[in-house]
Amino acid sequence: MAVALFFFTASGSPAVAGEKEEKKDGKAQEAPVAEKSKRVEFGVELRWRAEFRDNADFLRSDDFDHFWGQRVRPWLRFQLHPQLSVYVQGQDVWLFGAESDKVPHSLGVNLHQAYLDWKPGGSEQWELRAGRQELIYGEERLVGAFGWDNVGRSFDAARLRYQRGEWTGDFFWGRLVEVRRGGAPHRAGNQDLYGVYVTRAPKEAAHRTEVYSFFLRDGLRTVGEQPLGPAQAVRIFTVGFRHFLQPKTGWRYSVEHAWQFGERGPDSHRAAMLVASSGYAWGGRWQPRLGFEYDFATGDNDPSDGRSREFNNLFPTNHIYYGYADLAGLRNLHDFRLTAAARLHPKVTFEADYHRFLLAARRGPWKNAGGRVLGFDPTGAAGRDLGQEVDLTVRVPVERHVSLLAGYSVFLPGRFAARTRGPETHHFGYIQTTVKF
Repeated sequence: MAVALFFFTASGSPAVAGEKEEKKDGKAQEAPVAEKSKRVEFGVELRWRAEFRDNADFLRSDDFDHFWGQRVRPWLRFQLHPQLSVYVQGQDVWLFGAESDKVPHSLGVNLHQAYLDWKPGGSEQWELRAGRQELIYGEERLVGAFGWDNVGRSFDAARLRYQRGEWTGDFFWGRLVEVRRGGAPHRAGNQDLYGVYVTRAPKEAAHRTEVYSFFLRDGLRTVGEQPLGPAQAVRIFTVGFRHFLQPKTGWRYSVEHAWQFGERGPDSHRAAMLVASSGYAWGGRWQPRLGFEYDFATGDNDPSDGRSREFNNLFPTNHIYYGYADLAGLRNLHDFRLTAAARLHPKVTFEADYHRFLLAARRGPWKNAGGRVLGFDPTGAAGRDLGQEVDLTVRVPVERHVSLLAGYSVFLPGRFAARTRGPETHHFGYIQTTVKF
């Protein structure tokens, strides 16, 4: 904490984590749009974050842990031609106080993005982006850049975009760039994602409709729920839609629904998810807002029948939705969320979130935001009650180049969490400074 505060003081101001200047933190940074008169542009993003966790294992023991993460992302853009530009973004990540100070990563992570944008024949409708890039769609619940993470996420991909009037259509293929942490060996199979994402956004309207289809092929061969069967690759189709209305003030709402089918190794796969929210935003000096959100994702209530029912949330940015302590993700989940926010000062916004977590399938596993199993009771005797979480967040976009984000989260274990993991209260806190030039 002290280290991050030093950088806050030295810079003269602190800054928000939302890399796209959005109300949510952890969103990924898109490349700056080049001015037509500039042939070469360059910049850098510097980010420091101190984190602490207490009772991470939920047991009665002294396991207070803290570390400091540093991320540096320099970028260059070359406007080679009115219809052709090149963007390159490097990255270097250090973790101080963690088990391994230097994040072990391949050249792919050192080179976070490197792509070209081409408008064939000077077309105003078609654009091709090819190379290493972030893929960001919707609210990043299924496909995002995971900007909260110190390393983040990118793909070696090709994306063809068509824009005309209020319609935009993306057609893409991407292969996830491998990130090896803690000295882990190379993964046995690649993860490929194919997608179509169509958006209707009427000009100057506060509403938008999105329809999408994704196909995931994970080359890592999986044995499935019945280990005597042959190991096979994962092949999952996801189809869904999202519609939202979000005026600057007044009532707002959003709904997103998706279905999945295919094969998880040798097992048949059927799953679904639903996200619905509603709230009200006021204007004036304080600009308060209140909201309620319900998140649901199916779980697998029979882990040995050879049929997969747990929703696969693909490549999301989970951190900003299901509790900032990252103890839940959009899989086997009911999440009831209340949120309130107000601007206490022209440059200080305070937010408070309350989450009530339940398992969708009591015989399915409890997994955190990264997909690691935290608790599992195949008998179902531990029930569904995961627990409750309160998140407090302060955002301070001090000036154009510097911003601050700080927060504290407390997770109170429910019956299921206490029986399968431990009864102790989990604490998580952080302070983050971001500098951009």
